[in-house]
Amino acid sequence: MTQTEVTQEIKDIVSEFKTNGLLRIFEILEWIHKNLKVSQDREYKRKYFRSRTSDEIIKSKMLTGCTDYALVFLSLIRASGFEAKYVEAIETVWLERGCDEILGHVFVEVLLDNKWLIVDPQGAAIKAWYGRRYVIYAKGNDSWDLGIKNFDDLKNKFIEYREKYFNNSRNP
Repeated sequence: MTQTEVTQEIKDIVSEFKTNGLLRIFEILEWIHKNLKVSQDREYKRKYFRSRTSDEIIKSKMLTGCTDYALVFLSLIRASGFEAKYVEAIETVWLERGCDEILGHVFVEVLLDNKWLIVDPQGAAIKAWYGRRYVIYAKGNDSWDLGIKNFDDLKNKFIEYREKYFNNSRNP
């Protein structure tokens, strides 16, 4: 099982959508923001961070942050027939300066008319580029596909990446 498996419930949600193409992307973003809420409970976020499937997130109606937004979006967009990738990004400021709190974000790339669009499901936006704010850590099917199933996995992978990033920038 993957985090973004298309279940019957996800198919049922998608069957209610009325648009195609770019408008379908916006319709899915709107559905997520109208039907799911971000938990403000720190313990809830800690408990469920990267540990649930998109189906479980939808059933709970509660999100922990950008990863959950992306997972739900991925399932809905794939059930709509689009090719899409999970994109794990690290904030450049964290890579270069470091701080106690890990700084990153999750995006989704969607193939539309032979062009990859960058979608920020949490921000309900489509971006032209990642900009200088983010460095792409990895792309895959979902968080589990990248070996990230909890906060410790994320922290360890990001710290390892930062060490390589510094070594590469010092030894071109």
